[in-house]
Amino acid sequence: MQQSSSFELLTTRPASLDDRQTVLRLIDDAERWFTTVSLGEAVGLLAGAPVLLLFAGSKPCGVILADWVNDGVTWVRALALSGRLATARALGALLPSFHAMLHAGGVARVYVACHEPADAWLTLALRRTGYVHDTDVIVYEKKRMSVPTYGNPAVRVRAATVGDIPAILTVDAQCFSAEWRKDDVQIGLALRETPRFLVVEEDAVVVGYAFVTTHYDGRLVHLVRIAVLPDRRRQGIGARLLYEVVAYATAIGAEAMTLNTQAYNHSARRLYEWFGFRRTGDRQTILRYDL
Repeated sequence: MQQSSSFELLTTRPASLDDRQTVLRLIDDAERWFTTVSLGEAVGLLAGAPVLLLFAGSKPCGVILADWVNDGVTWVRALALSGRLATARALGALLPSFHAMLHAGGVARVYVACHEPADAWLTLALRRTGYVHDTDVIVYEKKRMSVPTYGNPAVRVRAATVGDIPAILTVDAQCFSAEWRKDDVQIGLALRETPRFLVVEEDAVVVGYAFVTTHYDGRLVHLVRIAVLPDRRRQGIGARLLYEVVAYATAIGAEAMTLNTQAYNHSARRLYEWFGFRRTGDRQTILRYDL
């Protein structure tokens, strides 16, 4: 365990791939930690995303990692604090430099998704430094694979291809505010790595998409994303996509499906609840800091 004297000078500096071992050690040995990425993904962020190290004297005692910047927005993906340094003092030294780094990189807003109650310590600490509550993300689960409708039979649902990425990004930009949008790299990775990625076409034009991940040898299917262009809603297209996803889960023998959605997305929540998804009680608190 690293011990940090309250009298040691606290300093910060940007991290790079050369700091890989230091960052991984801090995350592994942290007494207070928060993460939404794997260790491998954390290393990937060191390739150029905003990452800042905290030192007490010459000893590294903290690190904060942001995601890649997209449309002036980023997310905190990991934060680790080691030693006996008080959380308030550590964040008081770390966050101003981190925010300055983000601002210099064109970031206007930074978000943090805190899982409750595990990350309650961070939620409280960040709110004391000026972060504000933005929304909650709530978790839904479905255990019976029956469906109330097959959705719109006139549209075409098919597997997505790399050539669909521009159309998918167009749908994404019209459906989500900046903090929730996905970029071409994220969509490309999802196309290659997820087991089911669908687009829905109307008159040969992509008007929506959905993709899932599978877990526990296929026993759980997680709906990562479902989106339909705003001017194509209320036509059974979202229901058709959701039916196709449930049909896939049924075909591979899944025992349950899960999804997350923002608390304010009432139309989506009505659709999910109609299809038999029920709230689990789990949630994330989304905090925001305006730079």
